Amino acid sequence: MSTEIVIVICFFFLMLGVVAIFRQWITKSMNEQALEATKASRNIVMPLRLQAYERMALFLERIDPNQLVLRIHAPGLSVAEEQNLLLTAIRSEYEHNISQQIYISNEVWKSVTDAMDDVMTIITTVADQMDNFEGMSYAEAILTVAAEKPVINKAMQILKADMQRFF
Repeated sequence: MSTEIVIVICFFFLMLGVVAIFRQWITKSMNEQALEATKASRNIVMPLRLQAYERMALFLERIDPNQLVLRIHAPGLSVAEEQNLLLTAIRSEYEHNISQQIYISNEVWKSVTDAMDDVMTIITTVADQMDNFEGMSYAEAILTVAAEKPVINKAMQILKADMQRFF
């Protein structure tokens, strides 16, 4: 009878070993699958994130008063007409890029929207002070005020610094 007990005990420990090995194999397999899923997700998300940073850089360039005024200005427009065109162009650019916020950090998104708000404030403030001057005088005033407040540069620096964390 003692031999039977020894055999049962040995069989019990053998089964415990098999269960432990099987459990370890399953855990390792699940960890490998999770790692592969993470890698696959990263391979999909990283290009989208890079594209979002590129689009935000382009957005900032397009709303930079130096670029915006050159692109939108037309001789003979009243201050109100040119102001409307400039603000409409900014809003259109913003609406075109609003979905990119899901791929960039909150800090970058805030700096981009703050820069946009600052540019719109410059355009509006200058228009309020110009009252019915020719469009070129208005354009020159915008460029002068914008040169004193480089809001786009600050946002671009934040965007570049954040992007370098990932790439």
